[in-house]
Amino acid sequence: MERRSVTRLLFRRPLIHRRSGRSRTITARLRNSRLAAFILCVGAALTVATPPAAAATNPCQALSDGQSRYQAGTAQTILFAIAADYGTAVVDVVACVKRGTAWQRILVTAGHIGRNGFAEPNAKREGDGKSPTGSYPLTEAFGVANPGTELPYRTLRNDGACWGSTSGDHRYNTYYSGTCLPADENLSELMHAGPYEQVAVIDYNRPPHSPIVHGNGSAIFLHAGSGPTAGCVALARPDLETVIKTLRPHDRIIMGPKRVLFR
Repeated sequence: MERRSVTRLLFRRPLIHRRSGRSRTITARLRNSRLAAFILCVGAALTVATPPAAAATNPCQALSDGQSRYQAGTAQTILFAIAADYGTAVVDVVACVKRGTAWQRILVTAGHIGRNGFAEPNAKREGDGKSPTGSYPLTEAFGVANPGTELPYRTLRNDGACWGSTSGDHRYNTYYSGTCLPADENLSELMHAGPYEQVAVIDYNRPPHSPIVHGNGSAIFLHAGSGPTAGCVALARPDLETVIKTLRPHDRIIMGPKRVLFR
């Protein structure tokens, strides 16, 4: 029905016939009120049928309602890193803990990812300044001392702790100790600088999530920071420690643009 005709029916003056008087007036009012009620009911039905916009603003509820495209598996804690879209380095970081069959939100904070935003699924490459999109286990942690996490924890040495980022080297995307290659991450130096005082490893491009593919990206971590990264997820140190303390084996991070993560 055209809007103009609806407006006329709802707001025109009562139809009073000179010869029928009051009865025609009442009939016209009843007809107009029924039409208005019908339009309101149709509008309400259309609103209910639309997928709730709250899915992305409360990802824990979306996870409970089956609106997340990535499943939780056996995780007890799920961390979300959600960007408005591709091309932005700013994310909302939300931590969800499973309570019975539902997911409860325990932390919401701002964070940052790669300086060039998220890569599309399966498109992350070494040195592109992007963070991978997808769902990944949080398998281990490292830093100055265990803050209380149940993840396997490695206390870093003052020097000689490295993470391979040299494509073609057998240590690519793994921890090793010794002299770090120029392209590899010197974890000891970054620990002393602050960002790596506490770190959780995002198991991107490495077992058990996937075999290591040289050149597809390495050293994707959850660490402290207040600005864009080379591909990691960074958030404020107090929030980082809160999250790491809740983590245990099989917990995961789900990360990417809002429209990719939710139905």
